[in-house]
Amino acid sequence: MFALRAARLFDGNTFVSDAVVVIDGSRIQAVGSDAPPGVDVEDLGDVTLMPGLIDTHQHLCFDGSGPLEEQVGGVPDEALLERARGNALRALLAGITTIRDLGDRDFVTLPLRGTPGLPTILVAGPPLTRDAGHCWYLGGCCNGREDLVAAVHERHRRGCDVVKIMVTGGALTPGFAMWDSQFDTDDVAAVVETAHELGLPVAAHCHGTDGIVTAVEARVDTIEHCTFFTSGARSEPDARVIEAIAQAGVRVSATLGRHPEHRPPPAIEANLPVVLGAFRQLHEAGGVIVVGTDAGVGPAKPHDILPHAAKDLAEIGITGTDMLATLTSRAAAACGVGDRKGRLAAGADADLLAVRGDPAREPAALLDVHGVWLAGAWVPR
Repeated sequence: MFALRAARLFDGNTFVSDAVVVIDGSRIQAVGSDAPPGVDVEDLGDVTLMPGLIDTHQHLCFDGSGPLEEQVGGVPDEALLERARGNALRALLAGITTIRDLGDRDFVTLPLRGTPGLPTILVAGPPLTRDAGHCWYLGGCCNGREDLVAAVHERHRRGCDVVKIMVTGGALTPGFAMWDSQFDTDDVAAVVETAHELGLPVAAHCHGTDGIVTAVEARVDTIEHCTFFTSGARSEPDARVIEAIAQAGVRVSATLGRHPEHRPPPAIEANLPVVLGAFRQLHEAGGVIVVGTDAGVGPAKPHDILPHAAKDLAEIGITGTDMLATLTSRAAAACGVGDRKGRLAAGADADLLAVRGDPAREPAALLDVHGVWLAGAWVPR
């Protein structure tokens, strides 16, 4: 048992001054003003101690180099597994202690779950898609509703943590346009009903507005991207759809954060101001937004990019403690692990990040890592 003291402590919801976190094994025993007698206290000084960051959407088997299909095509499973391991470690060193992997090839990331020294990894396996649909080459093609239901059962049998379905096309796969729907409401509802019966949440990839409406009506757990694309490669947010998302309580996993030296795909870049404006409307309407960086899909998206999302969140109007909660406790709740992740409280997992300065006032402080602790163990840098 040991304890950490910091000038500032963010517990996942609010700040506590001059606080001490007592850690026993892999869990937090207590958070308070002092440690029990006989427990060593390490004073970290002028830092902010907070829960480890949570990225709600990564792709650990991608490396960002070239078209997605070529990133994995012809690469043996063993090599993809080691790539995923290295990418997870890179994320950890940036303070990202939980990753939701929303699409690998043939379940290659499953062996990484529970690996000591790596972040907690929540695995979806190959995303459910159509023949020749978005990311078809990952192995999740389904022909009809029976295939979709069978695929959900397979993911449950293999031990996956979440089901990912490509409700619309995507920018990085030829075939279905971003605004085209790949499945109808009854298809997606069948996936959601089956997954929920098995205790699995559903993450729905949606760029097109029609697909977003389908996802809301089918009661998915998170909408990934949510860029409101319509035909002609334009984002045209609909206030009624935004209100429906907020009213339904469906969390939006917004694709934010990128390396400043790289540009997003042209269609995304051209529509980014409109999409950020829609997210601002959603936030003002009471909708819940978390951040899934889509790490791995291109050079602008390395696996440690999440702290850079703070700048985008500010454009949406999410700042200060609201921003920190978005990257920690709200993300944990969106991933279904809010009972043990994303907060500093008795009984929670001892995943902690210490950064120099106050990130609520200066978001760039998230990039100035002082230390990371994973399951109570300090992570060497």
